[in-house]
Amino acid sequence: MAYNEDSSASGHDEPWIQWFCGLKGHEMFCEVERSYIEDGFNLYGLRTCVSNFSDCLDLILDRIGPDDSDDSHLTQSACTLYGLIHARYIITAHGLDAMYNKYASKEFGTCPLVQCAGQCVLPVGLKDEMGADTVKIFCPKCQCVYHPPPVRSRSSHHGGVGAAGVDGAAFGTTFPHLFLMTFSNLVPDPLPQDSAYIPRVFGFRVHMSARQRASGGSNTLTSTSGSTNRQQQQRESNNTNTVDNNRRSSSVGRRSLEAKDKIEHSAAIPLENAQDQSMTGLNPKGGGRKGGTVTNTLAATLSLSKQDNEEDSSAKKTKSGKRKNDNESSNSNSNNNKKSNGDKRRRKAEN
Repeated sequence: MAYNEDSSASGHDEPWIQWFCGLKGHEMFCEVERSYIEDGFNLYGLRTCVSNFSDCLDLILDRIGPDDSDDSHLTQSACTLYGLIHARYIITAHGLDAMYNKYASKEFGTCPLVQCAGQCVLPVGLKDEMGADTVKIFCPKCQCVYHPPPVRSRSSHHGGVGAAGVDGAAFGTTFPHLFLMTFSNLVPDPLPQDSAYIPRVFGFRVHMSARQRASGGSNTLTSTSGSTNRQQQQRESNNTNTVDNNRRSSSVGRRSLEAKDKIEHSAAIPLENAQDQSMTGLNPKGGGRKGGTVTNTLAATLSLSKQDNEEDSSAKKTKSGKRKNDNESSNSNSNNNKKSNGDKRRRKAEN
């Protein structure tokens, strides 16, 4: 708790609680009612947290005079005990009312964020254990936690330390949220989405990539330059490969077209020669190589046509044979059926 030897209780006539709340940096504390401290039920479990519990309690309740409390260790323990009692008191009905008056008079300070426009803040502790962290301020408008600003003394002649030395456990993690739930009329409207500050350079918004480059420094510049060079080299190699592939494909296509033209031309020559020979009545045997090729092709075509005709005739014969057999079988079946029917009629007539 915020206390040193210069802020000792010796030499003052006011009650200890008023003296403690009047120290510099203790503006956030409210005066706990004497009846609340005297009730043993409200102090349950605090005896193990503070050494010399009974002496500290007597000092807080002014049962021990200032001259009897010259021990600085006892005064420090009393300040710690009062902080724990204060954290329990401010979440009661009387404690919330006492803190409401301080909140309305802006004794807790205002939010440092510009967009909040001087919104009143509330004290909050990030931990409930003593000695874990100092007190912070919570803004109900932007829902953020900040360090408290330096606090001016309230015309107090006692020495002391600033709000940075106040323990956060003296206010706890529950108080600001329970306070806003109790006094719902004090809950401000949240900040609009378009109220966020936008950094600009010559009127233009700063892109995120510029921030990343600035944070990386020269290392990021060299890495980006190296990566760009690599990308350019890869693009050039890809372009050369595509050009080579196109050339190869075009050459292959040309060769295939030339081969097709040659084959068609060589196949067309003997057919034309054969037609000319058949028209003119030349003897193909005495015509040399060209004549020989023509006769061979004609003979092959004739043999193929004969084979096709023979196959067609054989297929027709087989089909006709099958039809005859089918007709014979059907006739025999009909005759058998007629005979069986005649026998049945005879038997009926005899009977």
